[in-house]
Amino acid sequence: MKSSFWYCGVSIAPVRSEPKDSAEMITQLLFGEIIELMETDRQWRKVKSYSDQYEGWIDEKLILPLTEKELKKWADRQTLLFYSQYRLSTKTGDLLLTKGCFIPDVEANATVHIGNEEYQLLDVPCDIPNDIQAIAKSYLNAPYLWGGKTLFGIDCSGFTQLVYRFLSISLPRDAYQQAEDGVEIQLNDTQPGDLAFFDNEGGKIIHVGIVLDDQQIIHAHGQVRIDKLDAEGIYNTERYYYSHKLCLIKRYL
Repeated sequence: MKSSFWYCGVSIAPVRSEPKDSAEMITQLLFGEIIELMETDRQWRKVKSYSDQYEGWIDEKLILPLTEKELKKWADRQTLLFYSQYRLSTKTGDLLLTKGCFIPDVEANATVHIGNEEYQLLDVPCDIPNDIQAIAKSYLNAPYLWGGKTLFGIDCSGFTQLVYRFLSISLPRDAYQQAEDGVEIQLNDTQPGDLAFFDNEGGKIIHVGIVLDDQQIIHAHGQVRIDKLDAEGIYNTERYYYSHKLCLIKRYL
């Protein structure tokens, strides 16, 4: 019987809105992320993320199967990669990984099995900072990419989701979904790590960023950048305009 559980077997894999290469990329999977198979269409697989329940289509060539026993074993011994770049040795050559991938929690040069595949960790993961501001600032200047989740391209909610993942807090994938969780906070009561949400003229949440010290916010807009935050919204001090209108602020920590 075909396995119901899979994991991302490449460094970065696009997840699309429809089962075709030309469809919009709605998010990405990073190496080691676990997914559940929902539907099949030719070589395409509709999958649901094990961590945030986000759904989309991915080419089967980019994922590898897991039995339920292998799923538990891998989930129990994985850790998050924080410092780029690390490599895994595979049967087809070295795999270069990026920040946010799941890697085996083993010593350097140790061999580990994930499902039927064998890997060797060629570098040792370093400790992840426990400060949300330091984690967020490690993404500074990463270019904006709709659906992206890496230093090579990231969107606003992918950025907040990954930063919180390093603190072992699971957030939904999209900004409007993230706004449904947490405890609402007033602007004058914010602390570093709170999430600020921004809406359009129709009241729809369209953007999210992480509150920093000194009335600043870090967010993905053109690139991951730091701007001023006030009661009106995000003020871009380089271009002298408000880029986003403040809707609400939530606390998760």
